[in-house]
Amino acid sequence: MVRAVLARAQLSPSVLTPLAVLAGGALAAVAAAAVVAAVAVAALAWPGTPQAQPAPAPAPLTIADGLRLPGPAADWIAENRSPTEADLLESWDP
Repeated sequence: MVRAVLARAQLSPSVLTPLAVLAGGALAAVAAAAVVAAVAVAALAWPGTPQAQPAPAPAPLTIADGLRLPGPAADWIAENRSPTEADLLESWDP
């Protein structure tokens, strides 16, 4: 009876390590990845509707635009001069 148990024990499959379990599914994973890649390439290459032309780029903003300075004040900064009394009155005129 002992010999029969030992004979059966040796015929049973060996204990699989985690690496062996992962390697066993590697072929299926590679096949699935190939299918996903093929579908992705086909989706990217599929001719779709024509794209509308992009809108022209807006003019670049300046610091004065970012600070929302009034036009005359932006001009004083660009011209590198101090405002005169007439400039100040003009900028405050509604």
